[in-house]
Amino acid sequence: MAISLKLTKPTLVKSLLAQYGLRPSKGLGQNFLINEHHLQQIVAAADVQPNDVVIEIGPGLGVLTQELALVAARVIAIEKDQRLEPLLAETLEHCSQVELLFEDALQVDYQQLVCGATSSKVVANLPYYITTPLIMRLLEQGVAWRSLVLLVQKEVAERMTATPGSKEYGLLGVMIQCRYRVEVVSQIPATAFYPAPKVASTVVKLVASTEVDDGNSQSWLWQVLRSAFGQRRKTLLNALSSNLKLPKEEISTVLTNLGLEIGVRGENLTPEQFIDLANGLAKGM
Repeated sequence: MAISLKLTKPTLVKSLLAQYGLRPSKGLGQNFLINEHHLQQIVAAADVQPNDVVIEIGPGLGVLTQELALVAARVIAIEKDQRLEPLLAETLEHCSQVELLFEDALQVDYQQLVCGATSSKVVANLPYYITTPLIMRLLEQGVAWRSLVLLVQKEVAERMTATPGSKEYGLLGVMIQCRYRVEVVSQIPATAFYPAPKVASTVVKLVASTEVDDGNSQSWLWQVLRSAFGQRRKTLLNALSSNLKLPKEEISTVLTNLGLEIGVRGENLTPEQFIDLANGLAKGM
């Protein structure tokens, strides 16, 4: 399959947009990648295999979509901006493996989308304005993603990789680290995009690792995490008792059994400790 258009050329990108009477939408966070070196970094990190079903969120003009389609069994590209349909029809003309869905990525049922796939991955240049809720939706859908390669705002990447006790450590980072190993792939300057955003970007890769064990459901773990970080000023004991409606005595027993102080706060627990905590609470229910 030949790639017909070099979409990392700024002149071509501007020409295509003008041809279709389009301007990048600030409201949709449209910043198109126009740097070949950084494009190939993302492709290499994705490590797409012939049996992979790849979900791409925000294909834009199709620059990354073209590359993914060279290898993947199937690429499902989710784009909210219906205006891009005729342009993408041209740039992806030779990409028979690509299925375009013009839907809101925050509303998509990802479990249904990858049903039957033996290996599912996510590769996405995420719009900054929906980055956090979209990552959480991808995690909470219950899909066993093999990996997720995400281009995000630098400060979001810092939250994703934060360690216990740091000011960046919170719900997003813990949710991710409970299930995935987080790797920083590269830093990407604003000049690598058209139009250039006002912030720096980071490519991160999430690789499936830890499983929630002891029969505890993933959804219960998410409930525990949301309760723990919903009111950061509260101790973990009070936050869990208030939000999960569990007896304090029961929570205290689990904390003690895990070697944790009764007055500990959520931001001081490691992801592994949260998994043990969720499992311990589940056993007492």
